[in-house]
Amino acid sequence: MYEQDDGEYPAYEDDYVKPRKKRKLFGGTALLIYAVIGAGLAQTITLNGNGRVEFGQGVVTLKACDSFITISLEPSPATYSGTRANGQSYTNMSRSRGIKLTGLDTKSCAGKKIKVQLFNSETTTAMSLYTDASSLVVDRAILSINSDNTVSREDAVTLINGKGQDIGYFDSYQYVNYDANRAEYTVIFTSPLALMADVTRVSLETTNA
Repeated sequence: MYEQDDGEYPAYEDDYVKPRKKRKLFGGTALLIYAVIGAGLAQTITLNGNGRVEFGQGVVTLKACDSFITISLEPSPATYSGTRANGQSYTNMSRSRGIKLTGLDTKSCAGKKIKVQLFNSETTTAMSLYTDASSLVVDRAILSINSDNTVSREDAVTLINGKGQDIGYFDSYQYVNYDANRAEYTVIFTSPLALMADVTRVSLETTNA
């Protein structure tokens, strides 16, 4: 589900450098919980059941395309203000600036799309992740895996924007980095929306392209 931005969220102000071929690793993810799911598509995992903290979730591992994919979130600087899912206002808190996927086997997943969504405890509707072109609010991150399984892992993953278009490795609103040492992809949002402290569930779905 996509909706037009109501102006509640300020634009992300940090300066971003366009990704190069050798994509840079981004750090800083808090590790609070580790869960393993053994099967299935469109899995949803509950996180942080014992309370809320600033970095509302940690690491989860799901099985997709016959491989285990570890998902973690990278926080933005704690500079954002807005309204939480429960209606309370907040200031100087972090949003989910990036989603990391470690262990994604692009050969096993060749020709598929990987969709990641975040959820809070207040509603079953996916949280808004980032602002795209034309102030479009997007509630999912979608990675498209090249159907040619001989393509290198570094080059095999591109992004689908809020309008369903394959943008390649980057545009002005999101981009993907790859760290070969960790076999880790990181999708970075230049205008993140999802408050880290509100994230209680994450879902991953694989579909045919």
